[in-house]
Amino acid sequence: MTDDTDLRPIPHADRLESGALGREARLLRAMFKDYCKRHHGQDALCADCSRLLRYALTRLACCPFGNEKPTCLKCKIHCYRGEEKEKVKAIMRESGPRMLLPHPLLTAEHLIKNFKAAPPKPRNRHASKHNNT
Repeated sequence: MTDDTDLRPIPHADRLESGALGREARLLRAMFKDYCKRHHGQDALCADCSRLLRYALTRLACCPFGNEKPTCLKCKIHCYRGEEKEKVKAIMRESGPRMLLPHPLLTAEHLIKNFKAAPPKPRNRHASKHNNT
């Protein structure tokens, strides 16, 4: 068992400290805690949920959209591997609606973002380097 302060993604962890990515990270942590408590009967995250949350936070921290990130539902980039994507979708589908009472502002912001169109896919910053050589 670990507490969520140990679940820092390795690259770009500072991107999850504030702004839209920070709010998304807080909501993800809350959903995972809720899911693990109900399914695994623990107040702290179990090892499997901890690993999956760390993976999800790492993917969030590396998001090329940055603070302009759309919700996963609207995103044009699929950054999760297949198995992890299905597990995280199940957690979000089950715990997402339960977040309205404990985290009303985070949940409301997330729901509003679901109605907005996703921004265009970010340009690959490294593409021009490869084409010029």
